[in-house]
Amino acid sequence: GIVKLSAQSGIPILGRGAGTGLSGGAIPRRGGIVISFARMNRILEIDLANERAVLEPGVVNIEITQAVQAEGYFFAPDPSSQRACTIGGNVAENSGGPHTLCYGVTTNHVLGLEAVLPDGSVIHTGGRTPDLPGYDLTGLLTGSEGTMALVTKITVRLMRQPEMVKTLLAIYDDANDCADRGRLAHRSKVSRSSVVSSSGFRTSSRYHARILLPKDLFMQAFSGTGH
Repeated sequence: GIVKLSAQSGIPILGRGAGTGLSGGAIPRRGGIVISFARMNRILEIDLANERAVLEPGVVNIEITQAVQAEGYFFAPDPSSQRACTIGGNVAENSGGPHTLCYGVTTNHVLGLEAVLPDGSVIHTGGRTPDLPGYDLTGLLTGSEGTMALVTKITVRLMRQPEMVKTLLAIYDDANDCADRGRLAHRSKVSRSSVVSSSGFRTSSRYHARILLPKDLFMQAFSGTGH
């Protein structure tokens, strides 16, 4: 196939998902062949009894949760670009998101992979259950940014949705106090928090509606679950 021809000819090859990554992994800096996975976008299997799904790399992140949320499940890794980014790119970059504080990053939710090596051979790593014996080749490939293989099939772990979610907003006038409260909150099973300073709002107001805030103000939003 294409990968074998690339290897024989010494032509660089690059896999591309949705191109939303911030590290430039989808940019062919030295030219070569770009393989788009945009049309490999099928959810091949959903196995709720064993809390897993088998996906092609072009499946959009949020579509995984949308496919199972009616049954009370979700896919935990949630990058900020989850409405556009694809699971193949998430695996390549080991993507995170707000839920990582509670549930871990992508590698913690990938059970197995099908991948094409640079010589064109196809390998299968992991399986349909976590913590298999032997070398963790799935973990090795997850986060390798496409430098080791092109991932063509992914088995992911699904999770039960939390019983409830509550969100609150706290306002501080001291950065250290804001950070200390955040650490205490994370120990109390708060799954995510975000901090915005008033200087950040002032920067934003240069391009949007004018926002008037005190010089030193820190706001922290928390989300907690029923887990």
